[in-house]
Amino acid sequence: MEEQKTPKISVWDLPDVPKGKLPPHLEIQRTRVLCTSDAPTHTENIRYSGAYASMGVDNSLQLEHFHDNFRLEVIRLNEDDMEFDMIGIDAALANALRRILIAELPTMAIEKVLIANNTSVIQDEVLAHRLGLIPLKVDPRMFEYMSENDVPNEKNTIVFKLHSRCERGSSRIKVLSNELQWLPRGSELALSTEKPAVDPTSRPRTYTSFNCSQDSLPEFSNNPIGPKHADIIIAKLGPGQEIELEAHAVKGMGKTHAKWSPVATAWYRMLPEVVLLQEVEGEKAEELVKKCPVKVFDIEDIGKGRKRATVARPRSCTLCRECIRGDDWDKYVTLRRVKDHFICNYILLLYFDC
Repeated sequence: MEEQKTPKISVWDLPDVPKGKLPPHLEIQRTRVLCTSDAPTHTENIRYSGAYASMGVDNSLQLEHFHDNFRLEVIRLNEDDMEFDMIGIDAALANALRRILIAELPTMAIEKVLIANNTSVIQDEVLAHRLGLIPLKVDPRMFEYMSENDVPNEKNTIVFKLHSRCERGSSRIKVLSNELQWLPRGSELALSTEKPAVDPTSRPRTYTSFNCSQDSLPEFSNNPIGPKHADIIIAKLGPGQEIELEAHAVKGMGKTHAKWSPVATAWYRMLPEVVLLQEVEGEKAEELVKKCPVKVFDIEDIGKGRKRATVARPRSCTLCRECIRGDDWDKYVTLRRVKDHFICNYILLLYFDC
């Protein structure tokens, strides 16, 4: 008597699972972070190529797939901040871009401070440090990097002068960043105390050797160089105190020192996804709208005096979970995060018109 063999049932024999795709519950776990009332679940990224090999799904990371699916959409851009979406990217790559924007974009910042006189209560080193952190409104692409062997010139150095004095008998004054005066012809401080040359018209040697005035260059003639903000407090002077100095700005990157970082702060978060599992109508809809502190939900009139709740502003969701707390609200609303869609926010110190 022959033994009867039980036929093997493949996942593809199920009518609701198309070939080459994951079942809906596994696709949700792969692409979404589920945010329950206690803690988020399915937070890990499944990057193993053979994770779903038994189902005939190739989970490997392919360059062609990344090229076809990656998108970058700018949501907001102004002089002070920037918001954009990165779609079809992993968290590791999003974080790499964040670190690049902070540490590897060149800017201009004050590097050397030549102090001729400082009788304020701020030490010379602290004063130089404060000057270095003042953002400058200038495009670094117009300048060259300056190495240790290079001579300062109009293509790699910007010179500023600051001279402020509080007269005796007057009240204390503030020294603001708008008092930094741009010297387009370069330094005015003599390099040494040598006797002047025989020719009385010759210019004495200074700390920079500009061949031409920077304001004569076309890129600066209509856009003078100066601090990005004019109301930054550099120091406070009492009666009889004085500050006289010269500051030299050069090109650098944030990984060398934070003063060259163009970004004040940067962060990103996964796109919120708020889903209504069933229709919420009447008083329950009004209660749901009141529960959300950031106004994610809204009321929609569906006719005949009936009203229902809708998800109007899902991007505003902060994952406070107030909408799923108490009275079995998790049967009506579910909160998710899209694993490959990131909302990036950057507060900029500088702005360059590209």
